[in-house]
Amino acid sequence: MKRALTAFLLLISLFPGKILSAEMPRISLLTCTPGNELYSTFGHSALRVSYPDGKSDLVFNFGLFDFDTPNFYSKFMRGKLKYMLGIQHMNDFIAQYNWEGRGVAEQVLNLDSVQTINVLSRLEYLYRPENRYYLYSFLYKNCTSELRDIIFDAAEADREALGRGAGKTNRDLINEYIGGWTKFGINIILGSTLDREVDVFQTMFLPDYLYNELTVASNGDVPLVSDHKVILEKSESSRADRALLSPMLVFSLIALIIGYVLIRKRFLFIDLSFLTIIGLLGLFLSVIILITDHRELYSNFNLLWCNPLYLILAVTSLRKWRKASRVLGSISLMLLFSLVVVWVTGVQYAEPGFVVLSMILALSSSMKVFGRD
Repeated sequence: MKRALTAFLLLISLFPGKILSAEMPRISLLTCTPGNELYSTFGHSALRVSYPDGKSDLVFNFGLFDFDTPNFYSKFMRGKLKYMLGIQHMNDFIAQYNWEGRGVAEQVLNLDSVQTINVLSRLEYLYRPENRYYLYSFLYKNCTSELRDIIFDAAEADREALGRGAGKTNRDLINEYIGGWTKFGINIILGSTLDREVDVFQTMFLPDYLYNELTVASNGDVPLVSDHKVILEKSESSRADRALLSPMLVFSLIALIIGYVLIRKRFLFIDLSFLTIIGLLGLFLSVIILITDHRELYSNFNLLWCNPLYLILAVTSLRKWRKASRVLGSISLMLLFSLVVVWVTGVQYAEPGFVVLSMILALSSSMKVFGRD
């Protein structure tokens, strides 16, 4: 009786007048292709709730946030920005993605009436004003993972299959979607917790992986997806690459220049400038890790090379404090050796650009230790 009453109230609140009909709504997963902006790089997911007669066609979207939130960027960096569940009309949702040149695919879920009511009940609960806001986590609580949880909580899925190892880490999954300077920057701030193998269930924090797993998943004795189609084709220009110079090319040129500077003992200000930039970057990274609640940034061994220590080393070198420079240079070399161990053992991913920068730092530090600066 309690479930029946809940379902009755739910259907009235979401679809007035439909409660008098024998129809049950159709629930579909909408998967959107990636866009050009960084926030859209990994695509998007939403849940469509519609009736066959087309009189009620709504999209439940967990990916909404308010740009007018006070201290928006500060809250985002600190993991304090609240996303929310919103409801849109299907026509408006499609119009937005059509304008962005992004594609939308639909998978109709093969749910029985009880499972459908359970999904609607969960959506109704999460849409209440006191529940619709949530703290965003890219890996563990985002627009796709919320839908994953709702769908698989309602369906009779093979839990053992979802718990098997995926043969990939979270970083592997992320790196499939990014390249160039974006890949370099993201891999600086993400810590070693992303370098552990995850299970199939966790891979579905990404829209494409949720889509792919639903195509092979079962709901008891029947397929979980009863029908699928492409609603909107993506534009060919929606993923244009604007990068002119790759990180490896830039860092290789820097390595050649600084190698020449240190060996010939000329234009040493270039070496000091490089150390200052690395030190400032390390200071910024340290502050971000200290203030953020994003656990994806914790245990970051990039601090072994991207380190505020180099700010001090630049000052001691500039002031000709050779003893202090030798001590700091020795510490730097020990940190860099530790970093090699971290990379070789697979504790944390080694971005190729990081390797080149670390080689430059090792050369510069060696010159300080052995008095060649």
